[in-house]
Amino acid sequence: MWQVFWVFAVLLVLIFTGLPVYLALLLTSVVFMVGMDLPLNLLVIKMFGGVNSFSLMAIPFFIIAGNIMAKADITDKIIDLSDSLVGQFKGGLGHVNILASMFFGGIQGSGIADASAIGGMLIPAMEKQGYDKDYAVAVTAGSSMLSPIIPPSIAMILYSYYTEIPVSRLFLGGIVPGVLIALLQMGVNRYVYAKRKYNIPTRPFSLKKLIHSLYGSIGALLMPIIIIVGIVTGIVTATEAGVIAIGYGLIYGFWISKKLRLKDMPEILISSGHTTAIVMITIAAAAALSNVLVRMRFQNEVMSFVVTTIGNPISGTLFLMVVIFILGMFLDPTVLIAMLAPTVLAIGNSFGFDAIHYGVVMVILMQVGAITPPVGSFLFVSCGVANLPIDKAVKPLIPFIGTVLVVILLSFFIPSIVTMLPKIII
Repeated sequence: MWQVFWVFAVLLVLIFTGLPVYLALLLTSVVFMVGMDLPLNLLVIKMFGGVNSFSLMAIPFFIIAGNIMAKADITDKIIDLSDSLVGQFKGGLGHVNILASMFFGGIQGSGIADASAIGGMLIPAMEKQGYDKDYAVAVTAGSSMLSPIIPPSIAMILYSYYTEIPVSRLFLGGIVPGVLIALLQMGVNRYVYAKRKYNIPTRPFSLKKLIHSLYGSIGALLMPIIIIVGIVTGIVTATEAGVIAIGYGLIYGFWISKKLRLKDMPEILISSGHTTAIVMITIAAAAALSNVLVRMRFQNEVMSFVVTTIGNPISGTLFLMVVIFILGMFLDPTVLIAMLAPTVLAIGNSFGFDAIHYGVVMVILMQVGAITPPVGSFLFVSCGVANLPIDKAVKPLIPFIGTVLVVILLSFFIPSIVTMLPKIII
């Protein structure tokens, strides 16, 4: 167990020196491979094997599809629809921010893209209306958590890849927890609106405007429906659904919204390639370090402690949750899933939990680190959009982190929150 401790210690030290996560993972792998007298060509073999998968091809396809839809001005339509639905309530733009993130998650599946696209439009708009900048950033960062939970979720695709659990069931399992998080965050937004004594005028609800907004955004909202229905019914795999999403995005951009131009395609592909490269090199590097951990019998050690020493399923799972939460404060969610998914599945199975229930709860928990300091990627992007120091956004963000943790615990203790839709639909 001490060997494993030193692996994570070295990894965290390298991350805190400012190295990119993938380099920190690779250097840690090299250090311990040399110490274990393993051939370094094994590093390349494991890196290639970590990304040589048909299932993982879904990730670049969904990224491209999301970028196509973003270029087709889908963000404007989503925000307009969200405003028509909840803009009339006190705390209007905060509610709009949260609901727009939920809709955006059904198209992009990436929290970073959500924080950048939604935050880029709504943080300045919230400031202009009279909201404090730190609070606008907190709402944006907190609600960006919805994108990796609402299907199609890149995080769920990754977890499915490492555990061989059907991604369709994971997608469906994430819907109700995602909606609950959104509702609780709207409640927090309303409370903060009153506590900070904001007095921002709201406009009355307009059915005409709602119908107009719905008509304008229906083409965009059809995309996640097509993806989910195709995957759930077994007509297509997640990877094939990604290709269909690209095709639909091109049709929508060129012929429905008519905002997409051929000259936009190089920028879309370059941006998508950049994002994909970051994700894939991280997965490859995590695969190399995971091999080191396997040789140190990491899964067996964790299983022995959690399942045998602790023994109780509730206590053991809560202990595991605390460990994942702490690690998530320093490691990217992609790294956590790549390194811990098989161990989480094994522990859940040993305790007798439903694999879908346990997996969805843990995937959501692994995303929490993206909105917590010191290295939360969604938080960094939101602060970068607003040009706000990270420490200024932490305090107003705490209640939004709390909503996610509450839903995680509710989902764990009430399994039907996760398993209801998969059991009904599949």
